[in-house]
Order: sequence, then structure tokens, then C-alpha cells
Amino acid sequence: MKPKTLWYFGRETGYGLWRNGWMTLASVSTVAISLFVLAFFIVLSVNLNHVAGVLESEVEVRVFIHQHVPRPRELKLMNQAKHWPEVRQISFFTKAQAAHQLQSEFPDQKDLLQLIDQSNPLFDGFDVYTRKPTQIAQVVRKFRASPLIQSVVYEGVVAKRINRLTQVVRVVGWGIEALLALATLSIVSNTIRLAVFARRREIGVMKLVGATDWFIRWPFVMEGVVLGLVGAATADVSVNYGYRWAIHAAVTAMPFWPVAPLSLVLQHTVWVTVATGLFIGALGSLVAVRRFLRV
Repeated sequence: MKPKTLWYFGRETGYGLWRNGWMTLASVSTVAISLFVLAFFIVLSVNLNHVAGVLESEVEVRVFIHQHVPRPRELKLMNQAKHWPEVRQISFFTKAQAAHQLQSEFPDQKDLLQLIDQSNPLFDGFDVYTRKPTQIAQVVRKFRASPLIQSVVYEGVVAKRINRLTQVVRVVGWGIEALLALATLSIVSNTIRLAVFARRREIGVMKLVGATDWFIRWPFVMEGVVLGLVGAATADVSVNYGYRWAIHAAVTAMPFWPVAPLSLVLQHTVWVTVATGLFIGALGSLVAVRRFLRV
């Protein structure tokens, strides 16, 4: 494409945006609001995935051994499990250590402490961490197959529930965004339609002297693309500053809550909002221009 042609397209794009100032502002605002809502659900989904990942990485499999099993056999089983490909870390604890842990975690439970002091009903066992959360079930099956094992306990339910909640949030978010996208597409189309209507006679003359449809379309398509990009940039800036504030508030209120870092959030939101803004802007322009090219 020749520089002169590019200059013409750029000049006509800027002229159209400036001439319909209020509609341009309304279009940018609508695109920005729509994309901000989309970004909000992406941020929520990213954080839920992050929390689920942290919880899954810290899921502990606690293995309890039958009473009266000789200590050498317990240690032999632990050494065997240490070489399983799924096991990242395994440590041995005695029932006395388990009792001490209960006493430190529940100092107000006098009946429980008295029962432990009289006759420790707890078991020796292992604390096991897997290399991947998906390997927990396989490790549990291996331990349960051993006649030395009394029971196996792990708390992976919370992470699974968070994963299910993440899927629901993602579906709801895309559903709401689809409705907002339709409204945004209508606003962008009307903005471009006004620009096209103001130049309908000029477009008619250009058609009569042999201008191609795409030569006529390009300034309006670029106008829609600019509307989409400015709206996306506005939404991303809002997400950037809003999430910085949210991180500070979350760390202050819940210092132990695993909040997703800003870089991870922006990595997911920026490309989605920019791509969506470009698509809505370009599609709205094409829809608006189409009927005026039938000369």
C-alpha cells in the first residue's frame, strides 16, 4: 500500500472520529465498560485458578499405619514409597509426635488432651506430597494396597470445588460478555453509520468513478478499530490500577490468601480485551458500511 494511500486513510479516520465527537465518546465508553466487565471475570477466573493451584500443590496425603507394626517395617515401607515416581516428599511421624501436634493445635480441648495423656489412640504414619496434584489418587491406591496401612486421608476437596467454581464463573462471564458485546456492536455500528451517512454523496461519487468497495471501506474500518483499541486500552488501564488497589486491600485484610500476581492477571486480560475490541470495532464498521456501498 502506497504511503499516500495510508495518509488518506489515516486522515479520513481522524476526520470521522472528530466530526462525530459525542458518538465517538459514547462508543469508546461502551467498549471500555464492556471490556472491563470481561476483564473482571477473567481476573476472577485467574485468581480462582491460582488459589486452586496453590491448594493442590500443598495437598498433603496423611498415611496412618496399623498399631503394633514394628518400626523397621514402617521405615522399610517409607523407603520404598520414597522411590515411587509420584512422590515428591515423604516424612515419618510417630504417634507421640501426632499427639503433640494435636495438643498444640487444640489447647482448649481438655477432654481430648486428657484422652491422649491416658492412652494415646493415635497412629504412626507418613506425610506425603506428590509431584503433581493429579497423582494423589494413584499414591493413595498404592498405600491402601499395603496390609500395613490403617487409613489414608487427604484434603483435596477444597481445590476441586474451587476448580468447579472457576468453570461456573467462566461460563457466566462469557454469557454476560456476549450480551454486552451485542450492545457494544450496536453502538459502534451506529457511530460508523453516522460517519458514512454524512459522506453518502461522496461515497456515491467515488463508486461512480470506479473506486473499489475496500478503498471506501478502509477509513471506516480503521475508525472502528481505533474505537475498539481505545476502549480496550481504557479497560486495561482501569484493570491495572484497580487490581493494584485490590491486591493491597486483600494483603491487608487476608495476608495468607494466595492472590494472583499483577503480571499473571495482565497476561490473561490484555490480549483478550485487545482482540475483542479489535473484533467488535472492525465488525461494527463492516456492518455499518455494507448497505451504503450498494450504489
